[in-house]
Amino acid sequence: MVKRERHRYILFKIILDDKTEFSEQELLKAIWRSIWNLFGLKEANKMGMWLVKMDIEKKYGIIRCSHKTKEYLITALTLIKEISGNRVILSPIKTSGTIRGIKEMIELKLKI
Repeated sequence: MVKRERHRYILFKIILDDKTEFSEQELLKAIWRSIWNLFGLKEANKMGMWLVKMDIEKKYGIIRCSHKTKEYLITALTLIKEISGNRVILSPIKTSGTIRGIKEMIELKLKI
């Protein structure tokens, strides 16, 4: 019997210097670059990372990853300082096993 891979969802806040904007593709490139620099290609292949949602206006994003590599992804997020020449901070807020838990956090706590 094959077990299904478990996922974790990470809610993160996007803190920008000023009214700079960047695309989802630029964000993904910065995250992958950070993962490759820190952990190498072998660990990057295990991530199973997927950008579920990014809202630059409300300044948050949701990323899905494997439950085994959650800590690696959180570390990579916190070490990103620049995206496309713009200074940025990606601050992880909450981790959940379901997307429902993350959406409840967004609606109730952050009032986004």
